Amino acid sequence: MDRRTLPLSSLRAFESAAELLHLGRAGERLGVTHGAISHQIRSLEDRLGVALFIRAHNRLSLTPAGTRLHQAVKEGLDRILDGTRNLDPEKLGGVLTVGCTQTIATSWAAKHICEFQKRYPTIEITVREIEPRQQKIPREIDIAICYGAPTQDDRHLSHLASPSLFPVCSPQLVSARTDGFENDTLAEFPLIHDKQVSWDRWFAAQGLDKPDRVRNIVFANTSQALTAARLGYGVALCNDFETQDYIREGQLIRLSDKSIPEEKDYFLLTPAPGRQSVKTQIFEDWIVRACRPVRADFADPTAVPG
Repeated sequence: MDRRTLPLSSLRAFESAAELLHLGRAGERLGVTHGAISHQIRSLEDRLGVALFIRAHNRLSLTPAGTRLHQAVKEGLDRILDGTRNLDPEKLGGVLTVGCTQTIATSWAAKHICEFQKRYPTIEITVREIEPRQQKIPREIDIAICYGAPTQDDRHLSHLASPSLFPVCSPQLVSARTDGFENDTLAEFPLIHDKQVSWDRWFAAQGLDKPDRVRNIVFANTSQALTAARLGYGVALCNDFETQDYIREGQLIRLSDKSIPEEKDYFLLTPAPGRQSVKTQIFEDWIVRACRPVRADFADPTAVPG
C-alpha cells in the first residue's frame, strides 16, 4: 500500500469505530449508516490482511493490530487538522494565557506547553498559576487546566481526565532491599504528604491500618512532595500526569500496583463554542491529546539495580 492507494474513507470509518467501539454511533458521527461503516472496516481488514476488531457478544474491542493502527490513524488525522488551522499565520499570532496549578506547571504541562510553542512560534504563551480546587477562574485566562471543577459561567467546562494515585519514590531508596516488598512495608519508609493527598485513604483502600509509628514529612503542595521523593527522602502519593516523565527517565519508580482515584478530576475551562479563537482551539486539542491515558507500569522495586 502507498499514498496513491491509501483508503482514506475506510481509515476515517475505522478511526471513528475504534474511538467509540460501536458501529452505529460511528456511523452517526460520520453521517452514514451502520452498514456502511461495517463495509468500510471489513474492506480495510481484507486489504491489510489482519483483523482489527474482536466481535463477541454484540460488543467490539480492538485487536493488538487494531490498537496500533488506531494510534497511527488518530495521530495522522490530528496532524492534518493542525495543518488546516495553521494556514493563516495572522490568526495564530498574539498571546495565549494558560492557567494551571503549580504542580501541573512544573511536571507534565511544562513540557507540552513548550512543545506547543515550538510548533506554533507565533503564539506567545503566558502561564498563570491557579490553585487546586479554585472556584473562580479569572477572565484574562484564555484556557485553564483545573484540578477540581471550577464554578461554571458562560464558558465551556469539559472533563479532561481521572488519574489514579499510587506510591512512588527514588530507585535509590529501595535498591538495598533484598527481602521483598509488600504494600504493608511501605510504612517502613518516610511518608511524604501534601495538602491534596491522604495516605490514610490509600491504606484504607488496601485493607491496611496505617501504622501508629510512621515518619511523616508534610509539604505545602504536590510539587514540593514530588521533589522530595525524587531526591530519595521518602515515598509520595502522586498521579500519572505528575510522574510519567520522571518514571520514564528513571528518577522515580512506582512502588505498588495498587492505586486509588484522585479525590478530584481534571477539567478544562475554555471559551464557549463559537467564541474560541483559533489558537485556543488548537491548544485545547493539543492538551486533550497529551492527556490520553499513560499507564505507569509497576515493577518489583527490589529488582531495581543499586
